[in-house]
Amino acid sequence: MTSRIRAAVVCGAAAAMLGLGVTPASAAGAKSCPSDGWITRWDRCSTLSNGVLSVSTNTTGTSVGVAYWRSSGGALTAKLGYERNSTNYWFPYRNMSTVPLLYQEQASITASCGAIIGKLYTSGGATYTTPAADPC
Repeated sequence: MTSRIRAAVVCGAAAAMLGLGVTPASAAGAKSCPSDGWITRWDRCSTLSNGVLSVSTNTTGTSVGVAYWRSSGGALTAKLGYERNSTNYWFPYRNMSTVPLLYQEQASITASCGAIIGKLYTSGGATYTTPAADPC
């Protein structure tokens, strides 16, 4: 095994043990979305005109991931976020003009069975949402 491959294996194993990067593939930015938005109980998505917005949580409701796979379009400044128990939580605005590209954010949150809705809010005032993901 070359040192480069060994380093990748060791780093990957360490990340897995620490719980880093353990995002379900579906939440890591779905490039397509079923018409009902159902990926799994914990993963939901919405098809937008320029890509796919997705949200993911875990079985205990202690983490959330929001991703926007942007496949086309022009200039865009927007922020990702989520809604839980009728409260919005937003990540900072960012330039999302590069396409195709996956834009994603993750957060550790307080355990709760409250449904989680993924959101995308543009600087022009438009809000896009996913169906609610059910953590419990």
